[in-house]
Amino acid sequence: MSSRTFALRYIGKAALGVPRDLVKTAVAAVKPIRPTVLIYNCTFVCDARCQMCNNWKRGDRKAEMSFARLEQAMDHPFWHAIENLNISGGEPTTRNDLPDLVEMFVKRLPRLRKVGINTTGLTPHRAIPQLTRIVRHCAERNILFSARVSLDGIGEIHDQVRQVKRGFDKASETITAMSALADEVPQFQFGLAATIFATNMKDAKNLLTWARAKKLDIVFNMLRFTDAMLGNSELQEQIGLGSEEEEFMRRFYLERVQEESVFSGQTFMYLHYADMIANGYKRTMPCPFQSQGLLLNPNGELFYCENSKEIGNLAVEDPADVYFKAENIAYRSTFKDTICTNCLSPCQVNVGAMKQFVPYAKFLWRAYRVKRHPEQHRETLPNVP
Repeated sequence: MSSRTFALRYIGKAALGVPRDLVKTAVAAVKPIRPTVLIYNCTFVCDARCQMCNNWKRGDRKAEMSFARLEQAMDHPFWHAIENLNISGGEPTTRNDLPDLVEMFVKRLPRLRKVGINTTGLTPHRAIPQLTRIVRHCAERNILFSARVSLDGIGEIHDQVRQVKRGFDKASETITAMSALADEVPQFQFGLAATIFATNMKDAKNLLTWARAKKLDIVFNMLRFTDAMLGNSELQEQIGLGSEEEEFMRRFYLERVQEESVFSGQTFMYLHYADMIANGYKRTMPCPFQSQGLLLNPNGELFYCENSKEIGNLAVEDPADVYFKAENIAYRSTFKDTICTNCLSPCQVNVGAMKQFVPYAKFLWRAYRVKRHPEQHRETLPNVP
């Protein structure tokens, strides 16, 4: 399925919920509301040993919430407002019950619009049948499903980043199978995701050319450091970007802005990455996690977002009690002036944009200007504190 067609389907679904979204956003400004977006790191066990992520070091199957315990915890009206679910890891397909997990979420989340899964694709004999089952289950229930295989370069570059022998060849097998399935199932969007940093930066354009030749959508994420999500803050000094690398990235992202539609969610993300590099890493991008998001880790740890501290544990506590706890809400109210100010996270930025009309309208005007005159990018930067 083409990315454009899938995007139109998603926008159509989102449009139906605009009145509700506007009400929720307005209400969230004055009192806490239930979460509408959820990121679930279903495991930290991984089949890669990535240079930019330490999740594989903390993989512990015995510490994970069992399927039965998770299903019990999700059988609660607290979760009934969830519209967007992203399942990540570690490597989600290392869980043999991954399709069961998705089917459980579909059953327990009555307002679910879209499910996304990120995968290494390094074990195609396991990933292909699991993802195929998930695709067909979601399609039968008219729920949009997207999956991306992480690909960080061509051939040896990818293998070097992932530190897996024949990693590129293995991932390519999964990519081929999922690309064919996306052509068959209208509710399924498939693409690639790359995390760009010093090791693979110079190969980014080769990867883009490779993806286009295969008619695959690709999103280029900027390296970020977050312990709740990636467990990698200790790597910042070792692999963080220098000034020369930052300028390469800024120009690379501006080139993507020129090529994409201003209505594309990727344009929204790329322009913001370029902005942050240019303005000293001051965030201007809206984020639903400020008022209506949650991050759940494999052992039940709950976070308001990937940069927050732990606020409770789903394995032993009622989710509503944790989420609405007065001291936790007070802690979240500090985010805009603290952890949000320099956050690079792209998580659910499209959702955040749709739920905040005025900032999104301003972005569209800026994106149009930068698209026509990228050399004037710095002059268009919004004022931030």
